Amino acid sequence: MVSRFRLTSRTPAALLCTAVLVAACALPAPSAPGQTSLRPNAEAYFYYSLGRLMEVSGAPNDALVQYRRADSLDPDHCELEVAVARTLYARGNLEPAAEKSASALELCPDNLEARAIRAEIFLVNGEAGRTELLLRDVAADPSAPREFAVLYGQALLSQGRIDEGASYLRARVQVDSLDPDVSSLYGRALLMLDDPDAAVVELTRANRLDPNNRVVAGMLSRLLIALERPEEGVPLLERIVVRHEAVEPELVSLAAGYSMMGEYELARAVLDTASARFGDTPTVLRARGATYYGEGDLDRAIEAYERLLEVEADSVTALNFIAYTLADENRDLDHAIGYALRAVELEPDNPLLRDTLGWVHYRLGRMEEARRELDLAIELGGDNPIILEHLGDVLLELGDPDAAIAVWTKALEVSPGRTSTIDRIETAGGEVPSGALEQSDGETR
Repeated sequence: MVSRFRLTSRTPAALLCTAVLVAACALPAPSAPGQTSLRPNAEAYFYYSLGRLMEVSGAPNDALVQYRRADSLDPDHCELEVAVARTLYARGNLEPAAEKSASALELCPDNLEARAIRAEIFLVNGEAGRTELLLRDVAADPSAPREFAVLYGQALLSQGRIDEGASYLRARVQVDSLDPDVSSLYGRALLMLDDPDAAVVELTRANRLDPNNRVVAGMLSRLLIALERPEEGVPLLERIVVRHEAVEPELVSLAAGYSMMGEYELARAVLDTASARFGDTPTVLRARGATYYGEGDLDRAIEAYERLLEVEADSVTALNFIAYTLADENRDLDHAIGYALRAVELEPDNPLLRDTLGWVHYRLGRMEEARRELDLAIELGGDNPIILEHLGDVLLELGDPDAAIAVWTKALEVSPGRTSTIDRIETAGGEVPSGALEQSDGETR
């Protein structure tokens, strides 16, 4: 664990060692036991200086030893208390770091670093309300250090106060226009507000400001792929995978991006890497099933989702995919109905699951059961063109072509130009409205 308040000097290690040796050589010869030729706080300053050199050279354990020596010689000194707290926090020793930062604040209530360390520890411990309370006065000042803006914004978002957090961060972005941390946190807030396009804009800015920030680049790339913009997201993820040992979500998102681009061989290769590194986890198996489905290899897609059910028995994704695919293929319907019923039992208010169950009933010739489920699916999920198509199919089988044509016409209002719907209307002898012949955005479920 490394605090964002750590020292940032890039002094070469060799130069640091030289500085330490020079400082040591400048000291008088060791005194006899019980004697010292240095005043206590002068000696404390020497150990404090050693600690800073060690801390900046990436040796927090050694730094902590020196800081504690200094603290023992000059107790109740704000800077020493803060240095010990900062180093303890960097080592992940949260409880003693919290005690030291509290002690520093008692001595010096206006010490901003002590306040920031304590606030960050509160956040790590899930005490976002205490973080907010501790930082409220400081963070309200537009000129407050950006670290406080980030911590305060995180505290608001962690408490579920998304609108308030986004509003605060929006104002801070205008003040800290070149700060990637504030910008990236605002991007996350926009995602929480369900505004992914605005989030892309903000995360893109954060990525330009700090192109080596893996977290920001990863978030932006995965968001772009989720928005079906793989040509933008994939190159970002490829750079991450080349430079770092990729984690599972990065590999899975990269495979999804390749699939969207029709690069199925690359997608499978990435998923093979994920399996070798992390095993056949539910996430990897879901991605593998989706990749095979994109290729049109339904049998291997079903195999992947069956494997998913072995490791995650209540996977609604797997149950629904297998049931719907088998119904669409009009095969193994006994298998399909069992999976469809299990999925609905797990999520009874999910309209797509009701649609799948209705579609399986239709394939089995159970038209009344199919109509009941499809009516309920529309009631739960509004006007989904595929559900409306299925309901029209059922109504046609029940001997009511006019009602079927009316439902299909409604589906065309939702998705103009949908070829499968137009074919249904024309086959049933209906007239396709002229305004419904525009090009559809697609026919995916």
